[in-house]
Amino acid sequence: MSDTTMATTGGAVASRASHLWRSWRSLRLEELSWFLLMGVFYGLVDASAVFYVMDDARWPAALANQMLTPLLVALVLLFTWLPASRSAPDDRWRVARLGLAVLAGAVLAKLLYDQLMPMLHLPSIADLARERKGESNYPHQPIHWLNFIGESLSICITAGLSVAWYETAMRRRRTQARLDTMLREQSAMQRDAAASRLAALQAQVEPQFLFDTLVDIERAYERTDPAAPEQMERLIRHLRVALPRLRERGVTLESEAALLDSYLAVVAGRQRGDLPLSTEWPAWLAPRAMPPMLLLPLAQLMLRDAARLPTQARLSAQEVTGGGLRLRLSFDRGGLCGAETALHALGERLDRLERAPGTPPPRLQCRSNAEDTEFTLELPA
Repeated sequence: MSDTTMATTGGAVASRASHLWRSWRSLRLEELSWFLLMGVFYGLVDASAVFYVMDDARWPAALANQMLTPLLVALVLLFTWLPASRSAPDDRWRVARLGLAVLAGAVLAKLLYDQLMPMLHLPSIADLARERKGESNYPHQPIHWLNFIGESLSICITAGLSVAWYETAMRRRRTQARLDTMLREQSAMQRDAAASRLAALQAQVEPQFLFDTLVDIERAYERTDPAAPEQMERLIRHLRVALPRLRERGVTLESEAALLDSYLAVVAGRQRGDLPLSTEWPAWLAPRAMPPMLLLPLAQLMLRDAARLPTQARLSAQEVTGGGLRLRLSFDRGGLCGAETALHALGERLDRLERAPGTPPPRLQCRSNAEDTEFTLELPA
């Protein structure tokens, strides 16, 4: 045999030995429990026969023999089954490996039983029953190969059914796990797609609004209006806040308020006015995540048809029962609720927001009087 062949053979043996060791070390408590329960179950199948020999003082030893035998078989099968079970779940030879592992375990278990059990000197329930009937016990004889093969096959068939049931249960669990993973990935892809669309919408500046603002600034510079540089600074600030959101996957209450504040500053600058935004919420609520593009559409709706620009805007937030969020956006001008169709469109957009099953949809309400207008938006947890 050449050195190359010997090296290849040695490598293959070492690889198989390593696989065996890793397989045994990877034994899980669930697998150990299953095989032990299998042994206990088969031990209890005929254990009721002990009631017929309980007048014999040796019945506890016979019961121990009845229970130890299937437990020994189960443990031997466990250690021959483990290396086969650690093969790839989709391997076409997996079933053959499992079958060979069960057969090898049955033969090995029978050999160990025939060698170990006589050393324990434990009578069987059958031995005590024969003695009770006056029949002599069968003396221990060397292994008869036909009897050995028959009992090994009996163990193999019984254990094979149990292993097949366990393998089917594990395969079903793996299939369900893959299905759950695929569903989670699909849900994540849908969330990413929705987040991308919302991010694009969030960073979008309405073309007509941007065009009109630039025209106003251009005319202001032509007139050498002292307010022109300030108007340009407000627009630049708004773009700096809005445009980077294309790269962001989520927004917070604080960042949405910053976007709204920059937008209001541009709107007020076009009308040579000032519209500061005051905010009110606990400091720990500022980084609270929320759906994007909720506050800006509200402000656009409220200011689109305003005859007179408000002078004050206020945004408040508080956590409600159940972990939800209640937002209030108000202006010191009445009659800013806008057209019913526009308000209905905003409500439909809220209904399409992603939420957990059983969670109520967000609620949007507008209250207006002669002095002020207030939107109330309730977002469930």
